[in-house]
Amino acid sequence: MKKKQIVLPLVFIILFLGSQKAAAQTTEAIKQIENSIKANGKYAILAGNYKHFEGSVRTGLRMRKGNPDLQFQIVLIGMVVKEITTDAQLLALVEDCKTAGVQIVICQNAMKALNVTKSDLHPYIETTSSGFVYMFGLQENGYKVISL
Repeated sequence: MKKKQIVLPLVFIILFLGSQKAAAQTTEAIKQIENSIKANGKYAILAGNYKHFEGSVRTGLRMRKGNPDLQFQIVLIGMVVKEITTDAQLLALVEDCKTAGVQIVICQNAMKALNVTKSDLHPYIETTSSGFVYMFGLQENGYKVISL
C-alpha cells in the first residue's frame, strides 16, 4: 500500500513537470510562427462586420510597423460597409490605415445592397465590383488571405 502512496504523487509530479515543458515549447513555437511573417509579404483579410474590421486594422498596423515593404489589404463586405460611413471610431481606424499604408477596399455589391455611394466613403477607401472576386485576384497575385 505504501508503494501506491508514493507512486501516485510521483506520477502527478512527472505529469505536471512534463506539461510545464510542453507549455514552454508551445510558447516558443508560437513566437517562432509569429516571427515568420515576411517583411515584404503580401497579406489580406476579408471582413464583414465591425469587430472583424477593427481586428483586421489592428493586425495590419502591427504587421506594417517597421515593415514598409509589407503589403496589407482589408476587403470589406457586409454591414460594416454601411457602418464605416458614419461611425466615428471606424473613421478613425480608416485614418490609422491611411497613415500606416494599410489599404482598404470595399465591395460595390455590398454598397448597392446597403444604399452606400462612393461619396459616402472616406476618400482613402477604394472600391471593387465584387469583394469575393477581388480576394480571388489577391490570391492569384500571391497574397495570403483570411476570410472572417
